Amino acid sequence: MRILQGGLAVALLLALAACASPQEESARMAAQQQADEAECEKLGFTPGSEAFSNCMLKLKEIRAQEENTRALRRANAPSPWWGPYPGYRPYRYW
Repeated sequence: MRILQGGLAVALLLALAACASPQEESARMAAQQQADEAECEKLGFTPGSEAFSNCMLKLKEIRAQEENTRALRRANAPSPWWGPYPGYRPYRYW
């Protein structure tokens, strides 16, 4: 019984740790914005110019594409609960 209670407590703590508050999310977005601005300036674009804006947009597009790729890989990944694993043999009817 204690093991079950301990396991539930750990699961609850992990679930709560995975949540991000709106303040944390906005801080992460602001840090990403600053990093993108620094990257575009490093590439030689002048802040406020159209080329700078295009650079910022391109970085956002790349990040969105990477997130989509990660999501597709997660969706297409085989489940650890079914399918081929060491010792797995499909049903044989003979």
